Amino acid sequence: MGHLTDRIGRKPVIGLGALGLILLAIPSYMLIGSGNMMLVFAGLAVLGLLHTCFSGTMPATLPALFVTDIRYSALAIGFNLSVSLFGGTTPLITAWLVDTTHNAMMPAYYMMGAGIVGLITVLTLSETARKPLKGSSPAVATKAEAHKLIDKLRKQRGRKVQQHKPA
Repeated sequence: MGHLTDRIGRKPVIGLGALGLILLAIPSYMLIGSGNMMLVFAGLAVLGLLHTCFSGTMPATLPALFVTDIRYSALAIGFNLSVSLFGGTTPLITAWLVDTTHNAMMPAYYMMGAGIVGLITVLTLSETARKPLKGSSPAVATKAEAHKLIDKLRKQRGRKVQQHKPA
């Protein structure tokens, strides 16, 4: 999944996963509840594939949201708080919803809600694929790129020196 996000971008893959949750959560849960082992496997496979749209892109997407100076602190706080709040409480909330409503499809509805939140979030993200991280030093892949970058930096430095010379 990481290779795909490098090619087409992170937003399309995350958006596909969120849209997939919205459209396929109920059919997947119906397959899981069918009692037929092959259908149960198919429903779990669909949800697993949708999960890879998120888990395969997040290691590249989340760090790119923050500048270098605060990247790992902000990432650690944001990620761990969200996992604690939502990952830790989801089983409890969905079990309560099933018990209260007597509707075994409540986890599917919950997943659809998460998909809607994810889709809205994707629309607000800026694409980070094939771009340097905010605040990071320049990176090059070839000697030609290195020479081009050095020439560019020398020109910028030359302009700054000329601007600061007394008249």
